[in-house]
Amino acid sequence: MVRYENQCVGCPPEMGCLGNSCRYRNVPIWVCDDCGEEDVDLYEYEGREICKDCLLEAVPKIHYE
Repeated sequence: MVRYENQCVGCPPEMGCLGNSCRYRNVPIWVCDDCGEEDVDLYEYEGREICKDCLLEAVPKIHYE
């Protein structure tokens, strides 16, 4: 999933705040739907966006004998 964070850097007063048009106001952060950890590489699996570790746990491993 994507959540948005305000990562304001505190622009100098002479520059002024750009408000909602500032690129640091609503920064997208991609988060795994299962574990909640931030990750830029997410995979869609059964309607969820999950990280590689959670994907490997969710998909059954095949054992050949």
